Amino acid sequence: MKKLAILTIAILAAAQSFAAATAPFGSIDYVEGSTVVVRSGKSLGEANIGDSVFPDDMIRTQSDGLVVIALDKSTGMRGTLTIKPKSVAYIRLVPDAAGPRSTIDMVAGQIGSKLAKISGNPSLQVRTDTVVMGVRGTEFSISSSVNGSVLVVCTDGAVACSDGGDSVSVPAGSAVEKRAGERFKRVAVAISSAEQFQKRWMAEEIEAFKANPVRALADYEKRYTELLSRFNEAFAPLQKSEILSKWIREDSAGLVPLSTDPATLRDKKAIMKDILANRKVLFIFERIYYRIVELDPLVMGTPLERMELRPGYTAGDFIREVRADASGLEKRVFLFRYAEKLYEMRNSGGAGLPGMGSGDDFFGSDDDWDF
Repeated sequence: MKKLAILTIAILAAAQSFAAATAPFGSIDYVEGSTVVVRSGKSLGEANIGDSVFPDDMIRTQSDGLVVIALDKSTGMRGTLTIKPKSVAYIRLVPDAAGPRSTIDMVAGQIGSKLAKISGNPSLQVRTDTVVMGVRGTEFSISSSVNGSVLVVCTDGAVACSDGGDSVSVPAGSAVEKRAGERFKRVAVAISSAEQFQKRWMAEEIEAFKANPVRALADYEKRYTELLSRFNEAFAPLQKSEILSKWIREDSAGLVPLSTDPATLRDKKAIMKDILANRKVLFIFERIYYRIVELDPLVMGTPLERMELRPGYTAGDFIREVRADASGLEKRVFLFRYAEKLYEMRNSGGAGLPGMGSGDDFFGSDDDWDF
């Protein structure tokens, strides 16, 4: 009887985890321009009104794209999340005893939201590579520039920001910015013209890049080359993994093995090192890559294209290399994100990877926050 009870509890836990994993994060309420959803390693093509958005989906908008997501009740909140033009974001949703934990991993661009909690004690975090923002029941907008700077504008409620060292609260009617290598700085903003302020801020960041574009691009070229090499090295064993191939077959068949099954535990132990190695590199590499993609039109077809980053190697040569890498690189990144999702499905429905699951390794746990 005792063994049966333990098995029953395990099955129920797995069922709850699977239900949480399959519950939508929300549905697309509005869309315009070119907006793509990537799920389980594959692009689903252009987004449409009414489409569901699930945890671990990636949303990418082009310069003419915009998508508004109406949150599902599984998040414990009501309201909308807006992914603005030229943006890339991953959606996370983790069940928790204290309430659902939603995380938006903002790789590039701008997002905004109007939220209010409807049940329990839900939480929402937005992460960039340098700042994590904790939000509950608020209206806000977050912008990340090609230089890696971050701007947070709050028009209702409050946003708590941390860079892993300093913390600052952004109450309604205020804004803060965080530039690379600098501390948080409060900036004056008129809430009645907050959207125009954000557009002007992004334009000023472009002008800051243009002030010394060769130096900025040379730095990006160096970082891109190094991180691409590290990612390819980390990805090679994962791409050949028989365990990952098996997990993909199981997912295609709709199977989610118990996290406590001995075979699952062995598989997780064997593949965990490779997943962690990839995740460690990608946390920065994806952001560098999409910033370069955003700089592409500022380089190609302009005098900057012919300027040398080093003798015999121009800015145009660099952008053309990134373009040539793009298709294969994005496919490998999508496959890794799928592998990460499959791992988490076998880890009690998304408990995450040790030390790497939700950014806690960089920013500290939720217990360190006071929203």
